[in-house]
Amino acid sequence: VFFGLGHDTCRSALARSVLEGVAFAFADGQEALVAAGAKINSLSVVGGGARSLFWGRILASALGRPLHYHTGGEVGPAFGAARLARLAATGEDPAEVCQPPPVAQVVDPVPGLVDAFGERMRTFRRLYKTLKPEFDRRATA
Repeated sequence: VFFGLGHDTCRSALARSVLEGVAFAFADGQEALVAAGAKINSLSVVGGGARSLFWGRILASALGRPLHYHTGGEVGPAFGAARLARLAATGEDPAEVCQPPPVAQVVDPVPGLVDAFGERMRTFRRLYKTLKPEFDRRATA
């Protein structure tokens, strides 16, 4: 759902709002994990998202935590699947096979974005709460 569109809304603003919405959903997930007692020591970026530092700055700022970019992170999901297949085939010790790759870069939250995202995230959560019954109704129709 796009909210607050005007005649002057451009494509780049729409694209950025999608990235922010996904980041806010991740922040909600992080909040739920922490509320359930999980301890999050660090966050790593893997897959296609590991190619974009712009996306990383948005994510880090919405999550309020630094993100670790690993060497070869863009192929992380495929490499992880290959490691799981290797473990299943060989019975090797996961601690030996699943060593984390070196950290190539750390992206920290951007203070100005963290501040701006505070209000936007509150709006995101209000809209989600308000619209959820409508989404549920349509999903069962």
